[in-house]
Amino acid sequence: RSLALPVEVEVWHRDRLTEAQRLLSAIKGVTVLIHDQRCAAELRRDRKRGRINSPSTRVVINHRICEGCGDCAAVSNCLSVQPIDTPFGRKTTIDQHSCNLDFSCMDGDCPAFISVTKKPDRPWRRNPEATGSQFPAVPEPIADPAPITAADLNVHITGIGGTGVVTVSQIIGTAAMLEGSEVDGLDQTGLSQKAGPVVSDIRISSGERVGSNRVARGQADLLLAFDLLVASSWTGLGATHPDRTAVVGSLELTPPGIKTAHPEIDMPTQAELLERITNMARPGSCHWAAAGSTTSALLGDSVGANIFVVGMAVQSGLLPVSPAALEQAIELNGVAVDLNLAAFRWGRHQIADPDLVASAVDAQDPDTPTPKLPAALQDRINRLAGDDAQLADDLGRFSSELIAFQNRRTALWYLDRLEEVAARAESTDPARSRRVIAAVASGLFKLMAYKDEYEVARLMLDSDGHQAADEVARRGDKVAWLLHPPSLRAVGRSKKIAFSTRWRPLFRLLKNAKVLRGTPLDPFGWARVRRVERALPHEYLAAVSASLDAGDLSHTQQVAETAELVRGFESVKLRNVDRFRERLAELAGTNPSDHNGE
Repeated sequence: RSLALPVEVEVWHRDRLTEAQRLLSAIKGVTVLIHDQRCAAELRRDRKRGRINSPSTRVVINHRICEGCGDCAAVSNCLSVQPIDTPFGRKTTIDQHSCNLDFSCMDGDCPAFISVTKKPDRPWRRNPEATGSQFPAVPEPIADPAPITAADLNVHITGIGGTGVVTVSQIIGTAAMLEGSEVDGLDQTGLSQKAGPVVSDIRISSGERVGSNRVARGQADLLLAFDLLVASSWTGLGATHPDRTAVVGSLELTPPGIKTAHPEIDMPTQAELLERITNMARPGSCHWAAAGSTTSALLGDSVGANIFVVGMAVQSGLLPVSPAALEQAIELNGVAVDLNLAAFRWGRHQIADPDLVASAVDAQDPDTPTPKLPAALQDRINRLAGDDAQLADDLGRFSSELIAFQNRRTALWYLDRLEEVAARAESTDPARSRRVIAAVASGLFKLMAYKDEYEVARLMLDSDGHQAADEVARRGDKVAWLLHPPSLRAVGRSKKIAFSTRWRPLFRLLKNAKVLRGTPLDPFGWARVRRVERALPHEYLAAVSASLDAGDLSHTQQVAETAELVRGFESVKLRNVDRFRERLAELAGTNPSDHNGE
């Protein structure tokens, strides 16, 4: 609404918040900046509870176009923008469950975004709260849990904000009280933002109430690890003891925001995190499952992952509360009851019959079709890969994509270069050569199949890339590609434009115009970024060849992996190309200015 403000007061959009902070910090004396905006997490909670209306639009990312550069995370500072692994490397997705719907991620310099706008009062697809159960029925009966011994129990729960950690803690506490136990709890949320660490302690006693509601250092009987990264930190392990604590948890983790925005930052591997936790737990008392991906496959939403873990804890006998009491507490909570009951029961099955759960997940996840290649190309791939089935699959996928990117001649050139690298690597160190070949195969493909206007048009029409939109949209919903063409950017257009599916014929024409790519008739080929992209495969191969001359394949593999630095579009990509060249120069011991690439 309009406010009467003094003339000295300026009202800026929140996009200029950082600029305002810099400006005010340079002014001597007292300055005042008021940032008036409702808490995004509270706004999301009110939408879930029906107190305010949700926007009729959702935004998804086409993972085939996405480069995984992290620019959308950097501009939005939103932890619902998360990395995912795909057959084509690390990409980015939007967690629809935790999304705050402010759409600031769309400001990223990227053509991979798709908007889906539904009709008023029409439920979103695969929303069990709105449409009833849409997921496979849980097989019955479930085997009885291991014998439960009534005793005092200290439960330490670790997870991330916005996923219902505190709610699950309250459900467990309610179930224990329904069975006549005394319960004390402590939720340590502090100033945690969405996706920040959250800890809940529950102390269950069969007699008098305990003196403190906090689980002290080394006093946890059970660690419920809803997020692997948080559980492996001191936040999770501070309460554990290797002679006392059992662990039930999810194998998945939510990377911190800095990792999403800066994909080059290394993180501990899953094996390292599991080892860290296992060393602080009783031998043989750890139960793990990919709770998020399992509930996504079976229930259409990862929101039930935490309750799935609770089901595992109950079925294993490590959480001495009866299944009937837990289900009653879920019903009393009154939120997403059908989904949470199903997640709890599937979690019990994960302990009682893990093969049944795996089969159910596989049934919901259709196999990706293997690309068909001409026999001559397939024979070359088989010889190049040898007995490495994974390398053969990757080479087949990359070759098929290069044919679609340009033509068969491009794929043949790609295989020619790989065969040259393979011959030299195998003559140097046969034992390590396969890893080098795999790294060069991935890196060279990435640099050759660059995403210019023709390739983006092709991938916009790709059914696999459109899957994220199909999972949200129903028939009749409006689907649009959100693009910021460089030609319009050059004349001052600063925002993306929505192109509805009615533009599909035009994008088919653009896709088929790939025959112009790299020729004097290519209207897009004169741009600096396109000239750089055409030069990169040759720079890359020259660096790999120079490293092979030195005869150290460990060094060659480092050189081969530098291609992963080249991510993004337009100015983002050019900045990453500079980092790529600097890294090559560092490995070669030369000056980065030696690579001009234009």
